[in-house]
Amino acid sequence: MATFSKKERVIAAILSATPGLKAFLKNIYISINAKLHKKDYIIKLMERPVQITLIDPLISFDTTSETFGGYYDIATVNNMGQVLSHLSSVASVNLPSDSVPVDIAITNIHDGTTKKIAQSKAYNWQQGTRLHWLNEELFVFNDFNEDLKRYESKLFSAKENSLIKTFDYPVQAVYKDQYFLAINYQRLLSMRPDYGYRSLPPLQQSELTNLKNDGIWKIDYASGIAKMLHTIEDVANVERKDIFKDCTHKLNHLIIQPNGKGFMFIHRYFQGKRRFDRLMYSDFETIKVVIDEEYVSHCYWLDNETILGYLKANGENGYYSLGLNGVATLCPEMTQLQLGDGHPSCFGDWIVFDSYPDKSRMQKLFLFNRKTKELHCLAELFQSTKYKNETRCDLHPRFSTDGKYVSFDTVYQGKRRQQVIDITPILLL
Repeated sequence: MATFSKKERVIAAILSATPGLKAFLKNIYISINAKLHKKDYIIKLMERPVQITLIDPLISFDTTSETFGGYYDIATVNNMGQVLSHLSSVASVNLPSDSVPVDIAITNIHDGTTKKIAQSKAYNWQQGTRLHWLNEELFVFNDFNEDLKRYESKLFSAKENSLIKTFDYPVQAVYKDQYFLAINYQRLLSMRPDYGYRSLPPLQQSELTNLKNDGIWKIDYASGIAKMLHTIEDVANVERKDIFKDCTHKLNHLIIQPNGKGFMFIHRYFQGKRRFDRLMYSDFETIKVVIDEEYVSHCYWLDNETILGYLKANGENGYYSLGLNGVATLCPEMTQLQLGDGHPSCFGDWIVFDSYPDKSRMQKLFLFNRKTKELHCLAELFQSTKYKNETRCDLHPRFSTDGKYVSFDTVYQGKRRQQVIDITPILLL
């Protein structure tokens, strides 16, 4: 596998100080390598010790639309084998359209039946509408209210095939059917459009520097009452640094503890074009810094006290298990693959994670058991160079709510499709 070397990664890190130059050189380098290292296949699935197959939940229902699930931290498949999907009539090699909605559909992978439930104009290719299950019946997603000119979230019943409730805030993270957390998607559009929505304009500079009226909200599902938990100013005042006054700030990647008693999030701030990250934890009252070595990427809860993430700890990038006390322990089996940053999801002792395209433009999907150290490469999939920046297609693997399936998004066929793998044969080994 033609992976990028440590030297190449160091050069990329140095070039991060000049994003424009980095992007230009990166595109040239990627195109040259894609031709030099091109494979003679676009997909390779695991055959030993068991053979796996891909399930396309919507292939019998809709072959013309592009389909996708969303981000790595939310399950699209529930215990009943029902799969939530977005269907887009817009080619995902282009930027999302603020005028063309995506359809929301549910497919039963046991009998292949599919039904369209709703539409939404609040979506992006990376995280979709934040569409996911709350329990075996209820699911939630974000939408845009044309009349009120605001993003909101909608609670639907799959059983009744109907809207249950609409909330004034868009969802970012959910704890079962009890509460959810919200952030400002206009700020994300301004600072990281991959994760923002396009129905409202980006924030102006004066709005970006106002940290007192923006932050994290908690909304109760039963009452609909919203409470501002923390402003961005509150977050910036925790172990405050002198450079904060010269930076623009955002909060993102909120993931709630399994027991619902708190949540982690990334405080990301920019001094000019240079990016810094801190991983934070909140128990809904107080905030603390979990780790601050300037780089934190994708994380997930291993249990109520431990986070798995790709980040910098002890001066080195890698996959670490990280206690809420800030003690980081390297996961050598995942790190030594030298694939760089990926998206890890956890279920019990199992971790599913992906890689970005290598020099041959192949992405890999792995399943790892942290107790037995068992490592399986489930799939290797091609991604064309035409998918890049905001239109890239990370696999974003996610477990089903019962841990028996893994769903992910891929463009190996030249269009975005959500795929599902039944991993029970591996779990039974």
